[in-house]
Amino acid sequence: MLKITSAEFVKGATGVSGYPSLDVPEFAFFGRSNAGKSSLINMMVNRKSLVKTGSLPGMTRMINFFLINKAFCLADLPGYGYARRSAKENESFDRMLAEYASSRRQLRTLFFLIDMRREPGEAEKKTVEWFESLEREVVIIGTKADKLGMNDRRTVIKKWSVFFNRAPDMIPVTSSLKKDGRDVLLRLISERLALS
Repeated sequence: MLKITSAEFVKGATGVSGYPSLDVPEFAFFGRSNAGKSSLINMMVNRKSLVKTGSLPGMTRMINFFLINKAFCLADLPGYGYARRSAKENESFDRMLAEYASSRRQLRTLFFLIDMRREPGEAEKKTVEWFESLEREVVIIGTKADKLGMNDRRTVIKKWSVFFNRAPDMIPVTSSLKKDGRDVLLRLISERLALS
């Protein structure tokens, strides 16, 4: 099992010129503004506040980079679907994301977080298809699993597997409160690091 021994914030950036020049594999986290990205990253690296969690969704306004074990990087991408952002702001976030996903050669896997209590729609399906069209691996993660019973979790996983046309084992079920799914995520990252 991958053991986290160090985790540090490197920098935030809004474009290629600001990206850190760390020559290590990178794993990015993306999802709606309230999907729980910050909480999940904190849970993964076993730190309470490495990633700042805002009292309101949509607080991440740039791509934040974190160096883990001095061996790989985690990138926290701005969330989508935040109603209080203007159309212009949303456009600039879309551009930021497109630029990052298409140009970042260190990027190994995109973890796409979806609240398990929400029904994914065409926006989520098209997002996965778009990332995969760039030849990026996408792993779908169900968050806030602690809000559902075990039967409901199984039902959601089955539905999502059909909706996204992928096997159920591609969807780790995670709860940042109970740390469910932490081992699965660390194992996924460890396997991909071994291939780098």
